Amino acid sequence: MKSKGYIGLLSFTLLFLFTIISCRANQPNQVNTLQDALQIFSEDSDLKNASWGFSAYNISDNVQLASYNPNLALIPASTQKMVTTITALAILGPFYQFETLLQYDGKAENGSLNGNLYITGTGDPTLGSVFMHDSLSMEKLFETWLNALRQNGINQIQGSLISDASWFDDHIIPPKWTWEDLGNYYGAGAHALTIHENLYSIFFQPGRKIGDPARVINTEPYLPGVSFINDVTTGPVNSGDNVYIFGAPYGNERWLTGTVPMGRPGFEVKGSIPDPGFFLASSFSEFLKNKGVSVKGDATTSRYLSPGNAELSRIVLHKTLSPALEDIVERTNMKSVNTYAENLLKTLGKLEQNEGSFDAGVKCIIEFWANKDVDTQGMKLYDGSGLSPYNRLTPEQLTEMLVFAAQNEVIYNSLIKGLPVANKSGSLETMFASTNSAGILMAKSGFISHVRSYAGYTQTRNGKLVAFTLIVNNYEGTPLQMRRKMEKVMDAISQLP
Repeated sequence: MKSKGYIGLLSFTLLFLFTIISCRANQPNQVNTLQDALQIFSEDSDLKNASWGFSAYNISDNVQLASYNPNLALIPASTQKMVTTITALAILGPFYQFETLLQYDGKAENGSLNGNLYITGTGDPTLGSVFMHDSLSMEKLFETWLNALRQNGINQIQGSLISDASWFDDHIIPPKWTWEDLGNYYGAGAHALTIHENLYSIFFQPGRKIGDPARVINTEPYLPGVSFINDVTTGPVNSGDNVYIFGAPYGNERWLTGTVPMGRPGFEVKGSIPDPGFFLASSFSEFLKNKGVSVKGDATTSRYLSPGNAELSRIVLHKTLSPALEDIVERTNMKSVNTYAENLLKTLGKLEQNEGSFDAGVKCIIEFWANKDVDTQGMKLYDGSGLSPYNRLTPEQLTEMLVFAAQNEVIYNSLIKGLPVANKSGSLETMFASTNSAGILMAKSGFISHVRSYAGYTQTRNGKLVAFTLIVNNYEGTPLQMRRKMEKVMDAISQLP
């Protein structure tokens, strides 16, 4: 997850209870190795004012290995995606697919549709994505829909082209996200007609010297109706992406601040599409016109439909299916894609609570785990991705969810496909080199300002499967320094007999 937001945390001091439980009394080294690592970690000066917790459970032997503040409610960052994806796999099943329908009302005759054309979504986060092997790019998706029109003899649309996203409510962004996250690509939120991962790229031409204005060249894809107030300037060579994109959902004005590096013409910065439904309707309408299919009415969305419009009988021209849920979960966790997690959260709310909202999704998750005998006290969820600094989970809660997943072969196999592997893939690719964990430990990482977290699985030297969670809030030092210290704790699990 790309994080630029500042997260305010209360500094507080707690007296922690440190507990180490041996799973077998005749293996003292099993306790001492992990105990030593935890002891060293707990005494680190960068944790003087921090809040942190740890929980590790030996799934093979059905015993707890170690815990440190296991019931302390902490900000989980992106490890919260594990909560969302495990719940979705358990409730929906790994082969669940989202549907997107191309529909019309009125009559189609003599080559003309005397009615409206609808694109009706049910929350597919992969629609038009170029990053999923079983998903069509937006261009190919539009070609498929065009062929469906032609097969039904339609080459003229007398009515409007309408994006119907009413499967979810109209609140794209969770209420507890910070303002400086909203316009950036990782702040895309959830929409029943998510398209192109609600992502666009804006390209800058930096100036010749530091401090010069950086000019906006173009966006890809083109955003109809969107304008930019550009205050971006040129930064030092190799200074990277330091651009903030500010803007409210559905708003057509975006304010650009920060810097792009000197000497990098066409420098790319990623933002979130303000109104995915309108973007989809407008883009498809323009595509049809370029292909010789006229659209007489406006491109619009379900937010502007009259109740009578919404109730008109519709005929399905084409059904677009998403990749299987297990593949969506894989990308959600491996690449930490926030909008995927948020769409899954709202989908759970819609299917289980009959309300496609963030609140309904959270209610579904908490009720599900309470029914699985997980103590949900202290669990405070405000989104599905972990971007909100208001979320709270305990290490024990997350570890218990991991244990639940491991005890169900179908869920476990679907889940671990998307977990980065130590020294091999994802966020763990450069970690655990020349350690017992290399190629063995699998974990989802989490990172927002002053928060680092890891949750996943590893194996002991004797092949015992262990689920673990390690969360640190409000630490001192750099994120890289804290990552290296946490790495030693996690590797100590893999060193156990």
